[in-house]
Amino acid sequence: MKLNKNNKLLLLVLALLLYLCYSFAFSKTINYYKEYQSKKELVNSALSNPDMLKQLTIRKHQLDTILAQYAIAQGESFQNELLKKITALSTKYHLKITDFKEPHVITDNGVKTSSYIFTLEGSFNDMALLINTVENDITLGAVKSVSFIKHRNYRTYRDFLTGEIILQKNETVKEKPQQ
Repeated sequence: MKLNKNNKLLLLVLALLLYLCYSFAFSKTINYYKEYQSKKELVNSALSNPDMLKQLTIRKHQLDTILAQYAIAQGESFQNELLKKITALSTKYHLKITDFKEPHVITDNGVKTSSYIFTLEGSFNDMALLINTVENDITLGAVKSVSFIKHRNYRTYRDFLTGEIILQKNETVKEKPQQ
């Protein structure tokens, strides 16, 4: 094969391309992998240390007590508590609750997942504020889906927005002892 001008240019571009790939991607990946390995060794050595294990159990106990503060009262169901909070927020943000469906419950591998579906009517900004407030309240669960639909009332020739929100709450199920 004869190295003419096009082949030399192709080899030069290929070498430049390999250098750029190494400098921008491969070298960073290698550095991140080395950093990951060093931190993994640090964690493994720390877990074998009894003082570190004692500190971790103390932290776990502290976190459990903090999370226990967010527990909902035993006298009322979670669905009633959720409806109360959404009603209070909807009056604050000038929204109208048009639908609150029965929860959809799935139990899989010891985890009970309840999905609460409710529909709001009002302005987009007010719904976004309500969704943000619900998302930031850790006792309510996680917002899994939000869908907005624009409707038109043909009698009054006015448009209005409805939003359907799916809120999901996960709980661990205590297994009953078999007899």
